[in-house]
Amino acid sequence: MADVQDVVDEVSGLLEAPVTLEDRRFRLLAFAAQPDAADPVRTETILGRGASAQTREWFEGFGIAHARGPVRIPANPERGTHPRLCLPAWGRGVVQGYLWAIEPDGVQINAERVHEAEVLAEQAGEIIARLVVTRRETGRLVHELLDATRATEDAAARALAHDLGVDPATRAVVALVARRGGAVVPEHLQGWGGLPRRVGVADRDSRSVLVVPVPQERARAEAQAVVEQAVRAVSRHLPADELVVGVGDPAPLAEATRSWEQARAAVAAVGQGSTGPVSAWWSDLGVRRLLGGPAAAEVVSAALTPGVRALLDAGDPDLVRTARTYLDAAGSVAVTARTLGLHRQSVYARLSRVERVTGLSLADGRDRLELHLGLTLAG
Repeated sequence: MADVQDVVDEVSGLLEAPVTLEDRRFRLLAFAAQPDAADPVRTETILGRGASAQTREWFEGFGIAHARGPVRIPANPERGTHPRLCLPAWGRGVVQGYLWAIEPDGVQINAERVHEAEVLAEQAGEIIARLVVTRRETGRLVHELLDATRATEDAAARALAHDLGVDPATRAVVALVARRGGAVVPEHLQGWGGLPRRVGVADRDSRSVLVVPVPQERARAEAQAVVEQAVRAVSRHLPADELVVGVGDPAPLAEATRSWEQARAAVAAVGQGSTGPVSAWWSDLGVRRLLGGPAAAEVVSAALTPGVRALLDAGDPDLVRTARTYLDAAGSVAVTARTLGLHRQSVYARLSRVERVTGLSLADGRDRLELHLGLTLAG
């Protein structure tokens, strides 16, 4: 968004005032600072990457959504805000956003400079309109790639690569940003501080799909950075603890469908039983991959053998925790004792109780596999 930032910097210099540019949904796109001129609304907009619903309602009450010229917003002592000038950014026949300039000390900005700034506001509106069209086209190309057949995947990859400005031979990781009980749409990822232009974003079944081009040698690190950036962006609009991100393995861009399927399966594997924001990488799931397929319920049912169910139903979380820790530590009593902060004899006593409750022998490899698999898939 360098061109948007250029406009904002020019307006700020022209008006000698701090300036922000927001889209029509009041998401921050760019800002330029001036010393000693911030107020609570500006601080809220920059730190929160957008205005709150109350602030938006207050501003819209001055008719800015339809104004053809500058609108002056008076100071609000209750909010502690300075008077400000709003320049609606028109583009392609609609208001695409708003340029805001604070007028500290109650001194109105020179009318001639405001008129010059109106021209720049129109430029900003056109830039925003082009960005909207570009994002829609990128989303369409992402869908074409994910829906491609063997016969069309190369052409789909070339088209998306050209749109993103990357080599068609590049590798890509597909990530799926989902929300428990709700939707995540691409708009949640846009605005100032959003994702790099080289990342393809699309809406898919009320979830946001990211196609992330990655270098061969730093694939995990590059994908991780984008995933973290996406979570931060979405968290500006939605509760972070409701988010689940599934991440597939790197694949040639033309074969991104494979990474996409892995990302979907990763979300399915961890989405329902988890709490808090979760990033599930397909490469890290291990045996939990079994929970990502259509037969996940049957897999869990089969894994919850009578012995496993007996332990889970015993009503003793310490016993379950000890069994899990011991099995995760490859049967090491020393590691289990250190992890749980127990004496070794206490660990032996608990393991003996596990065997009595389950009817399984922890000295038998098959019994240990049965218990470990069941506890792992039970969540």
